Amino acid sequence: MKSSGPGPREKGKDLLQIRNLHVEGFSDERWHPIVHGVDLTLKRGQVLGLIGESGAGKSTIGLAAMGYAKPGCRIMQGSVLFDGIDLLAVNEKGRRRLRGSRIAYVAQSAAASFNPAHRLLEQTVETAVAHGIAGREEANRSAVDLYRRLQLPEPETIGFRYP
Repeated sequence: MKSSGPGPREKGKDLLQIRNLHVEGFSDERWHPIVHGVDLTLKRGQVLGLIGESGAGKSTIGLAAMGYAKPGCRIMQGSVLFDGIDLLAVNEKGRRRLRGSRIAYVAQSAAASFNPAHRLLEQTVETAVAHGIAGREEANRSAVDLYRRLQLPEPETIGFRYP
């Protein structure tokens, strides 16, 4: 059977649309603007970088792109559409189902991305196993393959190290 038009996952289609995003943070007994009026569109297959000074709101925007605000922060206004789904209108349970399986946030520093109490391999496969994307053995094999493609030293054993 032939499709009559481009599929929803076709390269070049809008994957993420953020419109008029406003985020506030609470300190000194009141709410302060952190992000005000951000608009961006990420098309499927594109890479988007957020550049700015420390404290400019890059991480806040990245988390808001998943419909999430850190404790002490709140999304006050705007829309976040991921693959046509309004993440700010979906309940938390629905957002959790998407996180890790369809959308994820990777912190800008490796120190913030990896927990030093757990081995690299455990952390590499955690999301795939938790979301039923792969069993542990398959996820472990995929992780070693990823380490190889990234040309990390000793890809067969690097996952047993701590960050």
